Amino acid sequence: MERWDWFVHGLWVLGSVFFFLGGLIAGNLEWVLGTTVASYGISVVLAFVMFLLAGMSWISASANARQAEQMACRKC
Repeated sequence: MERWDWFVHGLWVLGSVFFFLGGLIAGNLEWVLGTTVASYGISVVLAFVMFLLAGMSWISASANARQAEQMACRKC
C-alpha cells in the first residue's frame, strides 16, 4: 500500500466521520427549557466546525488523488 492510498482513503473516511458527528449535533439542536445561550451557541459552532473539517478532509483527499494520478502518469 502506497503512501497516497492512506491519504486518499483515510481522509475520505475521516471526512465522513466528521460529517456524521456534525449532523448528529446539528440534528439534535433544540431550544428547550434549561438551554442556555452559551450551550446552544457552542453546539452550533461545534457542528459548523465539524462540517468544515469534513469538507476540508474531502477536498484534501481529492487533491491527493489527483496528485497520485499525475505521479502515476509520469512513471509511464
